[in-house]
Amino acid sequence: MDQQTIEAIAEAVTARILRDLPRGRVPVSPEYLTAEQVSQMTGFSPKSLEAYRAKRVGPPFVKVGHSIRYRTEDVRTWVEAGGAVE
Repeated sequence: MDQQTIEAIAEAVTARILRDLPRGRVPVSPEYLTAEQVSQMTGFSPKSLEAYRAKRVGPPFVKVGHSIRYRTEDVRTWVEAGGAVE
């Protein structure tokens, strides 16, 4: 098999793989989490997270419009540092 044939086969295989990949379904860890997701990740209820926000003792958060979001890395850092004790 010559180089040109190998490259043609590689291009055809690549095109087929890309065509067959499901769109928008690549599993990635989101950079920002909802309070519900943080609750599942940490075991703290959404109400506890709300109380921590009010007291400024929980993981750092940002407001996006009317929504509260937490950076995944900030939540991990907070948990590893001991988090809050319920």
